[in-house]
Amino acid sequence: MSHFSSLTEAKGIVDIFMENPKKYMVSLTMAEEFLREPSALSPKEREIIAAFTSHLNKCKYCFGSHKVFSISMGATEEEVDSVISENYENHRLASVFDYVKKLTLSPSSLSKEDFDNVLNSGISEEELKDAIAVCAAFNYFNRIVEGHFISENSETWNQASNMIKTHGYDKRR
Repeated sequence: MSHFSSLTEAKGIVDIFMENPKKYMVSLTMAEEFLREPSALSPKEREIIAAFTSHLNKCKYCFGSHKVFSISMGATEEEVDSVISENYENHRLASVFDYVKKLTLSPSSLSKEDFDNVLNSGISEEELKDAIAVCAAFNYFNRIVEGHFISENSETWNQASNMIKTHGYDKRR
């Protein structure tokens, strides 16, 4: 529950968006574009990056929801848990997770070496660009959730996952 008097019944980020649609509904379009539209990365991979970024930011609401969403897109719970625990050295996206971690926690410390490590691991520039977009979006979404005091709400995650899998993030499209 949010501390804001106008959002005391808010259970998720969409409640914040619906309070001021003109300002925030574009965020759902962004989520749809970054997480579901054609990309060099699969929706499952992008959802795992979203969950990982949210975990790094300690945003329990977004981490939990995107863990559920990544599983709905074909990830296993073990796969997500290994990424979150940073036991991902054998994952196809290991170098991307290293990059995303640095981009989230200390962005100004990124270097050409970090970039080269990703490309040398077999990840394409397009895949890295898509990972950066998801990471950046979830740093934004995490701040919206945390700034409005939206707490972990596992009761809505499965319902939201089914809705998003069926209709996408932006039902206006």
